[in-house]
Amino acid sequence: MYPILTNQSNFRDIGGIQTSDGRKIKSGVLFRSGDLHALSDEDIQILEDLNVRMIIDLRARREIDRHPDRVIKSVKSVVHIDIFDGARDRSERFLMENDARGLETVLEVDYRRMVIQHAPDFQKFLHLLATTGHLPLIYHCAARKDRTGLATVFLLAALGVEMADIRDDYMKTNLLTSSFNDKIIQKVTESGQNGIILRPLLEVRKEYLDAALDEIDIQYGSIHLYVKNILQADISLLRQKFLVP
Repeated sequence: MYPILTNQSNFRDIGGIQTSDGRKIKSGVLFRSGDLHALSDEDIQILEDLNVRMIIDLRARREIDRHPDRVIKSVKSVVHIDIFDGARDRSERFLMENDARGLETVLEVDYRRMVIQHAPDFQKFLHLLATTGHLPLIYHCAARKDRTGLATVFLLAALGVEMADIRDDYMKTNLLTSSFNDKIIQKVTESGQNGIILRPLLEVRKEYLDAALDEIDIQYGSIHLYVKNILQADISLLRQKFLVP
């Protein structure tokens, strides 16, 4: 069971997920999250008690400059992998224009973009996991669900997790963030805008992941070929490092 943070609703341990050969991902080693800038002092203490040693920050530089992560004293290494938040500017425009359809599709477009444009960055992510000695680690983006979600999909595929279980983990975000999302929608509505049309942007949806997987199939053949040949994951080392019987 992963710890609960007061100010980061989608922080979770990916340990315990089973692979197709019956092994499981080690617990207490790999944590996924959203940004860490608003953590409470109690949250920081929890992470220090976990002895978190490394942070992999998948946010664009403008996001980091605006909301730098809080310092966690146990962390020995922070690595930034700049994956551009391409949906942000278009989403702001769609909200101002009250364009519900635009907000419904903006992430499908961005997922397709990311699997092609940011393949070198996801490659770096998997390489870091395979080679780092700084464990446990947290990897995160801003909204805790799209860049981090795709990074997790590729990691779980490399570790041999069945696609149905990969999808289940991806969709778990909605269970953990529903209350937080409702608060955002209410706040936007109270400001005079149509907050309800933001819901597709705040959630993960099967259509988003399907868009990424479809683009991968078209361009590279399958997710397994993408992870092996394009992301160049050291599958043997990753499984040796992060799986237990």
